[in-house]
Amino acid sequence: MQTFKDIKIIISDDGSTDNSPKIIKAYCDKYPDKIYCISGAPTGSAKQNFARLLQQSDDDYIMFCDQDDVWLPQKVERTIEAMKQIEAKNKNTPVLVHTDLKVVNENLDVISNSFFDFQKLSYNMTLPQLLVQNNVTGCTIMINRALKEICGSIPKDCIMHDWWLAVVATLFGKVHCLVAPTMLYRQHSGNQVGAKAAYGFSFIKRKLLTLSKVRKDYNATYIQAKSLLEHYGEKLNLEQRNIIEKYCEIPKMCKFKKIKTIERYGFKKCTRLRVIGQYFLM
Repeated sequence: MQTFKDIKIIISDDGSTDNSPKIIKAYCDKYPDKIYCISGAPTGSAKQNFARLLQQSDDDYIMFCDQDDVWLPQKVERTIEAMKQIEAKNKNTPVLVHTDLKVVNENLDVISNSFFDFQKLSYNMTLPQLLVQNNVTGCTIMINRALKEICGSIPKDCIMHDWWLAVVATLFGKVHCLVAPTMLYRQHSGNQVGAKAAYGFSFIKRKLLTLSKVRKDYNATYIQAKSLLEHYGEKLNLEQRNIIEKYCEIPKMCKFKKIKTIERYGFKKCTRLRVIGQYFLM
């Protein structure tokens, strides 16, 4: 239960093969003024399903909810309070608010009291940092109408909807992080995207065993950056455009120039170990 009660829930079932449609219908029938379900052909990905949901919402504030995570009672209340405080000082500005999370297992036993500590992430990131690494978890965010309008639709060539929204908000508005956790982020063997400890020998071993995936992930960041230029090129200021263009040029550079560019522009992931990995793999 949430302490903030003025909530509307929009559900998009993306081709479930279990009893989800029946369960959703039961809730929609029970709470017709609060819960809605939209239908359509399967989108094929989580980011596009969230994109469809985003297009269907016409409210002043929008939050995203993943499947089996648990929202703490004051999640909505604390997030919207932070949102309104920022809006009061930045009228008509696109704003994204996100928070920390507690990482838990399938039985809700706490693995880490802080997702940011567990993943060794910074609470706040600059544009150059966000181009190479995301620190915003979609199930914690709230965006306002101004951000939705400037974002428009979520492009298929972005990496994830939360990363795209974070970069757009950084370019044209404000991103604010609540340091306190507002939800339990459940991790289990079936997680396609999730939290894994970002330190120690196991972290290094995992990266060494998946080098092709790591390189593929870096390539996806270049594609996403090019998409930013395509969508917002004329709206960017000179500094922003220069940063994004320079990031897109990295794959064509020799090793020495790559390292020099990463250092000069600050295209650095969190932790020195990750940065060393960038030198060799970007």
